[in-house]
Amino acid sequence: MDLKHTFELYEDVKNDMKFFISSDVRIKILMSLKEGPKNLADLRNEIHLSSSTILHGMNQLQGKDIILRDSGKYSLSQMGKMAANKIINLMETVNTLKNCKDLFLNHEVDCIPKDLIKDIGCLNNSTLVSSTVTDVMKPHRVLSQFLMDTTNIKYLSPVFYPKNAEMFVKTMEKDGKVDLVVTSGVLDKLKEILGTEEVQKSISSGNWGVRIADDDLKLSLTMGDEFIAMGLFSTDGSYDLNVFLISHDEEAISWGERLFKHYKYKSEELKI
Repeated sequence: MDLKHTFELYEDVKNDMKFFISSDVRIKILMSLKEGPKNLADLRNEIHLSSSTILHGMNQLQGKDIILRDSGKYSLSQMGKMAANKIINLMETVNTLKNCKDLFLNHEVDCIPKDLIKDIGCLNNSTLVSSTVTDVMKPHRVLSQFLMDTTNIKYLSPVFYPKNAEMFVKTMEKDGKVDLVVTSGVLDKLKEILGTEEVQKSISSGNWGVRIADDDLKLSLTMGDEFIAMGLFSTDGSYDLNVFLISHDEEAISWGERLFKHYKYKSEELKI
């Protein structure tokens, strides 16, 4: 959609957007009814507002065909369900950007596909692990601990960290699986640290899957059975070692799986 059409769309929907987000009462009614049909007493106990205030908000929502009333109970219409889901998505997106500001600000984000940018709210329950003056390697130390406790690793990165090679070997010793999408430079470093023969043996045994990504890859993603860790490049072109996004949330892990698959699809299988 070009800029002209974007402006025209805004003019068409701006009042409807204001209707949904400008009233605490209407938002709370939507969020409450998203859990299922409720009567006025239920809503009053959950929202902690007077009956008259709630009824006024519900009358406004009924006027937009967002809620329905049947036998003294209120519920969301099909349109209301869709509206509630999108409002929650917007709230999660804003919260993600607020909580992860130090990762996304002044870092490359064009490396994240547009469909995943739209779903960035999936990272809502994430935290940032940052270096400190007394623990400059804290992000990598925390990540290494997570890797020790997992039996399956997905690793997408143009960046080599020697400790990771050790973690990959330990995972293989636990009969785990290591799925790598790395640049040729990272593969060369793995061969240098572990030995070309050991790397080839790991691939032949099926314990390692290795694919080669383009050299212009601008993010690092590490995933285990129950976590996701992501690092980004600064806008000056250097990889930022000082901050990782980490999450154990199911939605975040699912988001990470989609990101990994995106780059895995674009990469080339290493054949030995």
